[in-house]
Amino acid sequence: MRWVVPWPPGGSTDVIARLVAAHVGPVLGQAVVIENRSGAGGVLGSDVVAKAAPDGLTALVSDGALATAPSLHRSLPFNPAQDLRAVSLAVTLQHVVVVNPSFPTTTLAGLIAEAKRHDLDFGSGGIGSPLHLAGELFRLAAGIGWTHVPYRGAAPAVMALLANEVQVVLPSLPAVVAHIREGRLRGLAVTGPNRSLLLPEVPTVAEAGLPAAQMVGWVGLHMPAATPGATVDRLAAAVREALGVPSLRAHLAEQGADIALRGPTDYADFIATETRKWSGVIRAAGIEPE
Repeated sequence: MRWVVPWPPGGSTDVIARLVAAHVGPVLGQAVVIENRSGAGGVLGSDVVAKAAPDGLTALVSDGALATAPSLHRSLPFNPAQDLRAVSLAVTLQHVVVVNPSFPTTTLAGLIAEAKRHDLDFGSGGIGSPLHLAGELFRLAAGIGWTHVPYRGAAPAVMALLANEVQVVLPSLPAVVAHIREGRLRGLAVTGPNRSLLLPEVPTVAEAGLPAAQMVGWVGLHMPAATPGATVDRLAAAVREALGVPSLRAHLAEQGADIALRGPTDYADFIATETRKWSGVIRAAGIEPE
């Protein structure tokens, strides 16, 4: 069986997919091979699975791009809601509001006050990237303005923050945990509903007074729409069993991933809700589809 990751190797979605696949394979009694098919912001790999034979041998490692793609592209070669079938949500991933230690505040309220006093530079991994959208959601929730500075990926954006080229970034937690722990960056708030076990001292955005900025990334599985229900249910059950293994749960926790199991119907509903949410953010932020 192949799991198509629509991103290059090494990112959070890819790392999590490989961890989960290594445990799902033995449950299914067959090898699960990761195939990276990156391009067009996750669209290329998703299209490969949407057009694959519904024989139970191909799955998409789906993430937030599935919910944002309809609003970020004028046209797609597939319809996410009609051509793909939700299997299981596996984990969610928090983002974190980070600043350079030289920034003159240690709180989220202080950051908002600074942004209202003068324009700040906000770094992202590119237009329409998760970092960009997280930053726009934050900006809209806080009622502030700042200048968006896109980089070619999340890592360069974090490097720019370390060099003090920009004042704030909202990367996924795994990308900056080490920097925060070692004092190279300062975490002001995490964006999920609960504090992270990796940074228990950092409050949530809701605790810091900005609940409207709450958001998470996620990783799950989809299959071609015509895949038989029994096949989908079998894979969903295998994911559920694998995520019960303590060693896998520990490895995922090390990646900043929170177990968030949802079956086929609940995962489809979750995607629909997220698609509506991000469509509103993208429209309000004035991000033009490509």
